[in-house]
Amino acid sequence: MNNFIRSESAVSESLSFALTLGIVLVSTAMVFYGGIPIVEQSQKTTHFLEMERSFIFLSQNIDKVARESAPERNTELKIKGGTFRVSDDSTITVGGYEYPLGSIEYSYDDKTVAFENGGIFTKYPAGEVVMVSRPTFSLGNVTTIPAINLDGEAEISGEGIIRINSIHSTDDFPLKSIPIEDENVSLVIKSNYYEGWADYLNETKAIFVEFDHPNSSVNYNITSDFVNVDNDMILIKMES
Repeated sequence: MNNFIRSESAVSESLSFALTLGIVLVSTAMVFYGGIPIVEQSQKTTHFLEMERSFIFLSQNIDKVARESAPERNTELKIKGGTFRVSDDSTITVGGYEYPLGSIEYSYDDKTVAFENGGIFTKYPAGEVVMVSRPTFSLGNVTTIPAINLDGEAEISGEGIIRINSIHSTDDFPLKSIPIEDENVSLVIKSNYYEGWADYLNETKAIFVEFDHPNSSVNYNITSDFVNVDNDMILIKMES
């Protein structure tokens, strides 16, 4: 009986159970608090990739308005935070003739995806610009360069469905022929995504001249027999 009373086996089992339970609870808490940021970041990355794909659909709708003279097109996009806006910071200058462009931008989680003059570009926090979808320049003996002027002042933030209405302007801009000297025409693109434009133009017959980093622009020369500018104005309206 004295041995039974002095026995500590039950205490050892209780202590072991308490220690095991404590380890399990601490491990669960570490996984919970350490895993949530990873899950949240994964969800943000997935959402941004979805928006990049959605911008391709938006680009197609704007192209139908600009190129096929459709009166208007509506695009619905679902956002989970971030901000949509229309920017008027960009221009394209062909042979000394300057045309306003503008862009539709979605900023989310320190990244921005933008539609600008037929192309789609993504800008990362460090400033790197990646071309997601190529613009639609037609370069050759007869060169046609688009100049899609996006006009709008809307800005929408938050979550939910937003509608982007692209409306063809009633203003008529005929195809403009650009004078050529020695088969060369200068091309200057001023844009927040000028590095992406440089990547695209490097894939074409355009000849690189220089970067103008202080003015966020890139300069090229185009060799062609005829150069035309297809200028269109698209009114952009956003609503949630």
